[in-house]
Amino acid sequence: MAKLGALLLKGFSKKTRKQFKKPLSRSFSRKMRLFGRIQNDDDQVRRGSKKAIQQSVPVVVVDASISTSKNKSVRPTKSQPAESAHVPVLTLQAGDLVNPGHLLKGSIHAFFQDLRSPHTRRAYEKDLNPFFKYLVLRKARVGPESLNRAHVIGYKDHLLAEKLQHTTIDRHLATLRAFFRWLVEDGILTKNPAENVRFLNPKRESTTNGFSDDEVVQVLKLPDLHTRTGALHYAMLMVLFYCGLRRSELCSLRCTDLGMERGHHYLRLTGKGNKERIVVLLPAVWNAIQHYFKMVHKKQGQDRPLFSPVRNNRTGVSEKPIDPSMVFYVVSKFAKLAGIKKRVSPHSCRATAISNARDHNVPDRAIQEFAGWSTTTMITRYDKRKTALEKSAVHSISYGAIPRAMPLVKGED
Repeated sequence: MAKLGALLLKGFSKKTRKQFKKPLSRSFSRKMRLFGRIQNDDDQVRRGSKKAIQQSVPVVVVDASISTSKNKSVRPTKSQPAESAHVPVLTLQAGDLVNPGHLLKGSIHAFFQDLRSPHTRRAYEKDLNPFFKYLVLRKARVGPESLNRAHVIGYKDHLLAEKLQHTTIDRHLATLRAFFRWLVEDGILTKNPAENVRFLNPKRESTTNGFSDDEVVQVLKLPDLHTRTGALHYAMLMVLFYCGLRRSELCSLRCTDLGMERGHHYLRLTGKGNKERIVVLLPAVWNAIQHYFKMVHKKQGQDRPLFSPVRNNRTGVSEKPIDPSMVFYVVSKFAKLAGIKKRVSPHSCRATAISNARDHNVPDRAIQEFAGWSTTTMITRYDKRKTALEKSAVHSISYGAIPRAMPLVKGED
């Protein structure tokens, strides 16, 4: 109490402090003790609720050692009783997803293991965890209730209130639709609660900024080819600008992916959905890779990462694939040195390559195979020069009449 009184008296004047120097009455002391007890209880409640939410929200971890066959089962954790192992069909509650039982947990693990790409697994995990957190908050307000379409619609409104991009919200809804469809096929649910929830279907242009031809030339002049780091950066930029690779595809390349057929050097790579494709390397790109090999003492047939860090000051391990953040750093660094003020990324290099190919009247079918897409519908989205001002259709409009001269307005010279 003495410490509390000293803290309270700090903000008062000397005259007021003298009044408080009198011994405290019993009633006042009792009130202060009660106030301190209430504060402690409130703090414990806050800490407890936060801890409960953290414990109740499942972090989806894909473990390759977990088998989803019928003969092997997943044991329930200590925090989940064995009685909750059986999830009743048709009465699946929102809390069952937060604290899954034996059957539901096995179905969730099977869902993630069925995804072919590790990037897709991480993306689905990233989209599902916020939905589980939303169910925790909704349960705290509403109470236990059966899982239905209202949960998905409420979650969509929740994401809108968070002011996320409409494309991001549609991606979350698509993840939920695929997840619940899996539960229906596994017999956990009889109806997909996200099946008829409408997407926002935003028809917006991509926010990715592309490079102009002059900007690409300026960027490629900057790396110092007399150093190992400069040779690495130049080879990476050449592959990005001329091959249109995704950042993950660039990082996963190995020396054994290089090949030659009918006089053409090529890259054999694996893209989204484990789709393999072959990208031809122009002589300038091949020369950049060969110069990089000479500088870092690599050979084509070695089973080593194609692009690896020249040095690693943190761990000392350099024989590993280059980190995706490093690719972003290289593109941003040389764009800034070239005087490019717009925000660019490795994806800008991919969009620039696709736009340049379309400017040179490459057929859409060839661009589709070059980019690794299943359809040609993505071409218009990635073509960053289709709305160029100098190519606008407005320049071709003419009605034959001479435009009227504008009269002078009072006050103008």
